Amino acid sequence: MELAKPILSVIYKEEEIFREFLKELNVEHLSEPYYFASIQRYYSREMGEGLMKIFLSLKGLIKKEELVNFKLWTMKKEKEFSLHGRRRLNIDPGYVDESHLILASSKKRGGRLYLGKDVYAEMEYLFLYGGFRPLYWTYADYRDKRVIAFFEKVRKAFLNELKTAKHGNKLMLLSFTEYQFY
Repeated sequence: MELAKPILSVIYKEEEIFREFLKELNVEHLSEPYYFASIQRYYSREMGEGLMKIFLSLKGLIKKEELVNFKLWTMKKEKEFSLHGRRRLNIDPGYVDESHLILASSKKRGGRLYLGKDVYAEMEYLFLYGGFRPLYWTYADYRDKRVIAFFEKVRKAFLNELKTAKHGNKLMLLSFTEYQFY
């Protein structure tokens, strides 16, 4: 069984909608909100101008094979929070492990690997020489030094969680279906 730390990135315009979604989660780490010009061009047609992006990790761990259900759950949440067929939240799930940051997507693209149920995985970082390193295709916002530092903090907490489990502490394992996580 391969374990990882579940993470999310959320793009939003309305803070109250994001806060409502946040109430459904058991958040461990939360970044500051960022304004990235690169996401404005792509998402503003659907979601409006002035979009913010925030990154977070959840308390507990997931089995890596749960990534498909994690993505399906986030897609359902995007629909629940939509208004008139337009998303008010863009929620991208993934995980951090010892060596990677992996994101899930419903879009087929070059370096993405098919996982099943129209879900693909893409590696954004590789841990080398003491830190996360972006790859050729890594999104501009994930290349930001503040974002890399955030996910290195998440990785450190993940490794600590695994270490304490080896000394008898119980792991909290999250599980996802398309309709819920528990």
